[in-house]
Amino acid sequence: MNIENHQTQFNHEDWLAHLYRSMETARLFFNELFKGLKVLAQKGLLNAWNDIRSVGSRLTLQDFIITALLTVTGVFGLIFFMAGLSLFGYQILIWLQDGTWTEFPLFVVFNFLFENTAFHQWMTHPESWLGLQKLFSWVLESVPLSIALMIPGVSIALLMAGALVVAFTYRFYQLRNRND
Repeated sequence: MNIENHQTQFNHEDWLAHLYRSMETARLFFNELFKGLKVLAQKGLLNAWNDIRSVGSRLTLQDFIITALLTVTGVFGLIFFMAGLSLFGYQILIWLQDGTWTEFPLFVVFNFLFENTAFHQWMTHPESWLGLQKLFSWVLESVPLSIALMIPGVSIALLMAGALVVAFTYRFYQLRNRND
């Protein structure tokens, strides 16, 4: 039995022509899609801006005070986060220079804040609640100061940003629907 092996020739020119037609069709499609999205965005932004202007004129002093308090608290959390991140960056810089990791445990801040207080005396020489003192000592010696600043800082900042978005949204719809 003689089966001949027929191979079809691959035509590069046809393949390239098809590829170029497909690329041109995709380019035209995305151009039209972009134009449509641009028109929709412009109309949507214009309507949103008109709604914001109508609501903005009816805001009260209480709205501004609450916004300021949420913003200041969020910025305070962001400052804590940046302080922890900066401390961590400083530790990395020292490590890159010397090759040894410099620890900044939470105990350093505890000693600074509570030096010569009854709480500090109890931590250094406990007479009762020995298990609690051991737990506090372990936490203060184990938790890095950078982490102790970054985690609460970013948590506060994100919580306040979320509260601000919820307050803005709630107040916006409340004032917008008051007229309707």
